[in-house]
Amino acid sequence: MNKKIFIFGNGSCAHHLAKEFLSSGVDVILATSDKTADVSSTMDSVALEILTNTKLLSCQGIVGNFRLTVVCNGERVTKRVAEIIIAEEDRRKPNFSLYGLKAASNVISQSQMKTLLLGSSHEKNILSEAKTVGFFTGLVNESHPVVAEEIMHLALNLQSDFNVQTYILTKNLKVAGNGLEALYRKSKKAGAVYIKFTDNIPAIHQKRDNDIQIEFIDEITTKKFRLSPDITVVDETIVPFENAAHLAGILNVDTDPGGFVQTDNVHRYCVLTNRKGIMAAGPSRSIQNRGDQIMDAENVALASAGILVDRLALTADRAEVDTGQCIRCLTCYRLCPYHAITLNTRVTVVPDACERCGICAAQCPRGAVRIKDLEPGSVLDVIKIGDPIQTEKAFTPSIVAFCCSRSSAQAGDLALCMGHNLPSGLKIIEVPCAGSISYDHIFAAFRNHADGVLVATCHKGNCHSERGNIFAEQTVEQIKEVFSQIGFENDRLLIQTLASNMGTEFAQIVNRFEETIVELGPSRLKKNQ
Repeated sequence: MNKKIFIFGNGSCAHHLAKEFLSSGVDVILATSDKTADVSSTMDSVALEILTNTKLLSCQGIVGNFRLTVVCNGERVTKRVAEIIIAEEDRRKPNFSLYGLKAASNVISQSQMKTLLLGSSHEKNILSEAKTVGFFTGLVNESHPVVAEEIMHLALNLQSDFNVQTYILTKNLKVAGNGLEALYRKSKKAGAVYIKFTDNIPAIHQKRDNDIQIEFIDEITTKKFRLSPDITVVDETIVPFENAAHLAGILNVDTDPGGFVQTDNVHRYCVLTNRKGIMAAGPSRSIQNRGDQIMDAENVALASAGILVDRLALTADRAEVDTGQCIRCLTCYRLCPYHAITLNTRVTVVPDACERCGICAAQCPRGAVRIKDLEPGSVLDVIKIGDPIQTEKAFTPSIVAFCCSRSSAQAGDLALCMGHNLPSGLKIIEVPCAGSISYDHIFAAFRNHADGVLVATCHKGNCHSERGNIFAEQTVEQIKEVFSQIGFENDRLLIQTLASNMGTEFAQIVNRFEETIVELGPSRLKKNQ
């Protein structure tokens, strides 16, 4: 069985990952777009293959058997691997323009200051000659806690090791991260001076000789001050690695709004992407400090070993395509969020890649894709709604609630644990994703004597399938429109979003919905059956 791991990256996180896998006896391919890869001597192993000057061309296959085609130093190479890890370094963009400054020998970025502190004796002599250093962070745009942490460390080092007086000019200093409040106090104790601004920012002037003059009114003393640091350091904006969009596109991995290679999905373990066997770690997936990157590397190792798995997805029932019904419209291929559909001589579902979200089955116009235990007949067999004939005075609405197993179904369980009273006629049908709910499910519920149907989904942006809640909303809205046209009360169909911790809200929603159905009375479909 193929156990080889393919890692994209050439920074500390990628190297730490490679070292972890090598120590576990796993073969590793480390690929970088750089011309060299400076790995440590501790990683010297025949099990490590390094590809430099590399660009990904294509990716085929599934977890356990990916086939990657790359161009390495001008040569086309194909590699078969079990898993893929994206561990590229982020990029830093100095914010000189935000402060109206131009880079100079005495106007540098925080990364340049870090290089000086770690540099040669000559570079350190430059710092020893400086008496004052001024830092700008978050004065114009909100900074990130990682940026604030780095700047506080830089100020602390300058104060302690070089006896340089440091000034940190900021608006909202981000100290919410782990240990940042303690670092803030430690740097202040070492002598760093923090100057905070609420509304206005200081006037910053760069003279022809590049000397910086900073003028401001202190908000505490209300006195006017002028500061002319020997070295001025500006903060940076952290953005994804340069070829993030290209890599994510070929690997079919979703990105977040900022372009990092992974969505911030609350229903997935931190390093997992929407594709099984493809993981994202460290600064490739989010803005992280060194400690977080090491933790990500450890989590990747756990996930690769099978320790971090989605227990809700462990089932034998996966999607299947009925080749006799399939007309190769490719709807399932386009919509599958996990890219578990393959096109060969026929359309097929790869079981190991399928997360059984049911979107393919719900959206197939021919009903050619099926998941056995999610078919309308199978789902509604467990409802067991009682006698549909009820008198007006004794009317107890029968309500069917299709609930996502990762969110609203758990909210329903929580509501019961909290002691909330739920409607006696409520029947909860747990589904792996609200995206699996089709027209047939909703119509079947009404035909099966339901007075009202509730579809409860994850919040937007929190769906494990990324867009399952959106598909569910579209389905409900289309059916409500049909109801309006035929004169059937569309208030009998409701869609709501819920998180797993919203037990009280679940109870409020279903009880209000029951009140609505009581006012409408029994469904007319009951009388026609």
